[in-house]
Amino acid sequence: MSTHPSALIGKRALVTGASSGIGAAIARELATLGVDLVLTARRRDALEAVAATCRGVKVEIVTADLGKPDAARTLWADATAGGPIDILINNAGFGCFRRFDEVDWARDAELMQLNMTSLVALARCFVDAHKSGTAPAHMVNIASTGAYQAVPNMALYAASKAFVRNFSEALHDEHQGTPLSVTCVCPGGTATAFHAASGGGDYSWLANASTKSAEFVAHAAIRAMLGGRRTVVPGLFNKLSCLSVRFVTRRFASRVATQVLGKPRLALPARSMA
Repeated sequence: MSTHPSALIGKRALVTGASSGIGAAIARELATLGVDLVLTARRRDALEAVAATCRGVKVEIVTADLGKPDAARTLWADATAGGPIDILINNAGFGCFRRFDEVDWARDAELMQLNMTSLVALARCFVDAHKSGTAPAHMVNIASTGAYQAVPNMALYAASKAFVRNFSEALHDEHQGTPLSVTCVCPGGTATAFHAASGGGDYSWLANASTKSAEFVAHAAIRAMLGGRRTVVPGLFNKLSCLSVRFVTRRFASRVATQVLGKPRLALPARSMA
């Protein structure tokens, strides 16, 4: 079921991971459509900088660390204190570009909590709030093209995004024909701070050539949301790469991913508070 952009005026959206990158770009895109915002991430100063660019709408800031257990439900309570949430953008997440056995377990545990458990907890809060409603409600979950295959040196990250994709598509199908829509967005390489924070490798020319801006991804995400799309892969090359894995063995696709992404950097940066 499609929604006209004018129907979003005055609605409220909760955007996680809104301090930079795709989350910040989605926040600005929603603001241009007249959507009031609740922005969340770990750093208030970064959120305030993004909020200053979202003009013409009401913007609330709620600092939260969704890498911690039970943070999602506390965030939901804080976000809904000022009114109902009509749009949920589950964008927060991070990855480590490194062999599985070279990453500290606490960091991987945080990755799973943030990329999967907190996303599911917020999704449950959102579905429970809207399952008996009659007004349109929209959930957008940000996955990755890594959701389509195994990715050596980003094994856990890609697996977490495969989880997000499968979970989101199932929710979309469960709510088909209802006012609640669920859209999964699977970006490829995006020009954000994600790569530096993950210890990104020496990417091949192919990876660099297919990289899109956060604004490009945000526009595609909101367009897909309004169209009631099940899944969208922004960018022609990214679409083709996700399609191509259907025609090769999984082992071959994994080897190609290794070549495209190159080698990890020597040092994995410390987790920032962004």
